Amino acid sequence: MRRPEGVTITAIWFYITTVGCVFGLSGLGIGFLGLWTSGTSDGLLLGTMGMMIGAMAIATTGIAHAVVGWGLWTLKPWARSATMVLAIFQTPFIVGIVILIYFAKSKEAKLAFGLPVPDHSAG
Repeated sequence: MRRPEGVTITAIWFYITTVGCVFGLSGLGIGFLGLWTSGTSDGLLLGTMGMMIGAMAIATTGIAHAVVGWGLWTLKPWARSATMVLAIFQTPFIVGIVILIYFAKSKEAKLAFGLPVPDHSAG
């Protein structure tokens, strides 16, 4: 089956989010270097721990978006559910709402991932 445009757009959005995470990790790396070169010993430990937690969160988000983006691009059956879970945490929030509505309501998206779509035309 051909990949629906909405699925393609969502996959590209997830890839863009992945790139944003890479930039975020780069920024944290620069901040980490600055902390170690000019920080006091009191703030050094807390600053390092905070940056490491931030780096882990950003890396996890980036990896999740890259994997789900690939799943959408290749129409993997699990990608629709994973997309809906990640959509809950999307920033800006309105993008997450649009993604949730599209994947919950779109017949073409459901068909692309092999889900049955009830036929309401028969009366």
